[in-house]
Amino acid sequence: MSDELEKPVPPWRYLVARPHRWRRQLSIKGCNMTVGQLVSTVRANKLSPEEASEDLELPLEAIEEALAYYEENRELIQHEASEERRWLAENGIPLTPEDLRR
Repeated sequence: MSDELEKPVPPWRYLVARPHRWRRQLSIKGCNMTVGQLVSTVRANKLSPEEASEDLELPLEAIEEALAYYEENRELIQHEASEERRWLAENGIPLTPEDLRR
C-alpha cells in the first residue's frame, strides 16, 4: 500500500486512515485490510492475538491495537459491515459461495 494513501492517526501506531467514498474505520498500516476485516478473520478462525500475528504476518502490537480500536469503535465498524452487506445484496452480488459440487 502506498504511503501517500495512508494518513497516520494518533495515538495509533499501526492503524491509518485511507481515502474511501464511505468507509471511515481505520485500516492496518501497510496491509490491505480494515480493522473490521481483521477482527472478522480473527473471530472466524478463532485465533488468539498471537496466532493472528503469526498467521497474518503482522506484529502482535498491531493485532492488539486493532482489537482495542475495534472495542472503541464497534458501532461504526458494525454499521459499515451492515451497509456493505446491504449494497452487495442490492447489486446482486452473492454473500455466500455458490454450490461448489463437481
